[in-house]
Amino acid sequence: MSSKKAVITILGMIGGNDNHNKAMYYFEGNNILQKEYFNTFPLLIENYSQEYVIVPLYTKEAKMVNEKVLHKSEIENFIFEEKYFIDNEKDFAKVFNTINKAIDEFDELIIDVSHGFRHLPILMIVDLIIQNFKDTSKISKILFAKEIVQFKEYEIIDLKEYLDLANIAFVLSTFEKNYTVASHIKSVKYKKLLGELNDFSNDLMALNLGNLFKTANDLIIELDKVEEVSIKTQAQSLKKTIEELSDFKGKKRYLVYYELSKNLFDKKYMLLSLALLYESIRMYIKSAIKKEHKQLVEDIEKEFDNDLYKIGDFFKNLDKEYDYNQKAKKIVDKQQYTILKKAYDKLGLKELYKNINNKRNNLAHANSGVSFDYIEKDIASLLFKYESLAIKTGLK
Repeated sequence: MSSKKAVITILGMIGGNDNHNKAMYYFEGNNILQKEYFNTFPLLIENYSQEYVIVPLYTKEAKMVNEKVLHKSEIENFIFEEKYFIDNEKDFAKVFNTINKAIDEFDELIIDVSHGFRHLPILMIVDLIIQNFKDTSKISKILFAKEIVQFKEYEIIDLKEYLDLANIAFVLSTFEKNYTVASHIKSVKYKKLLGELNDFSNDLMALNLGNLFKTANDLIIELDKVEEVSIKTQAQSLKKTIEELSDFKGKKRYLVYYELSKNLFDKKYMLLSLALLYESIRMYIKSAIKKEHKQLVEDIEKEFDNDLYKIGDFFKNLDKEYDYNQKAKKIVDKQQYTILKKAYDKLGLKELYKNINNKRNNLAHANSGVSFDYIEKDIASLLFKYESLAIKTGLK
């Protein structure tokens, strides 16, 4: 099935007077092929009507002017469809509705905003920005007659690039706020950047921290490639955020988890924040005990092949008595376990760990049964207690 294609133009008031002279028009970068027209309407008909439906949006006054333009241009029998008539250009809601209907009718669009009546081209651009966020693929060009010599020479340029930049600006600003990318947004020029943003988002949302540093580095490389002045500042701002978020070098694992937990809490990702807080306190317990009993803890780490999950699980279960801790009995003897348990009890984190674990389980299994505000306050309290009891001790 062939696609329905159209050129949508907003008719203006230029060209209808008897004393109005033609001006020279040519397409961007092709000023050799110049031709004279009274305005862009006959230019669009001549250049696109074989492949596209020409759709003029018009007021009563603009229609009268352009009927004269077509007559002087020897273009006869053009039909102005009633559904594209704008009876009150001051009724913005109605104007938007007319524009939307025209856009929704077709699969591929060229938009001309060269000589529209009064504020109508501005409304069209605003509507295109909104439409473009919904479907970037259908708008192939946005044509505008750039004035070279007033009333005498015009270059037809394509503004689609700037609409794409508006899209990317939106992506960069929202990503810095929520670390996600709307799946519908496309860009040929920034395809690689969008891909890296998605990869980083996927790793972060899945808490795939083992791969996060790599995807962060790949994303930073793409952000550094952004040269357009209109979005460069946003790209560099996001780069700084990503660098801070993925800076694991020289930091204890428990501290990395804690900082990510706080960051995701600020972004309202409560379950992810709590999951990281849970992993952080497990790693903190191990690190604090290792500070006092380095060799013993290193031996345990080797037994688990440095698997962080298994190591964390071992140390968070030190609240149990030796005879009831079957996993620990396979790794250490009773004397070693007593040393470890004494160090664990001294940390005073048993109750906090229990509360974090219970809260995490309730949220993960949709069992909280309370409002979001309550959950947020509860997790904020857990973060504060953890910071007070553990993080501020330093473990340097």
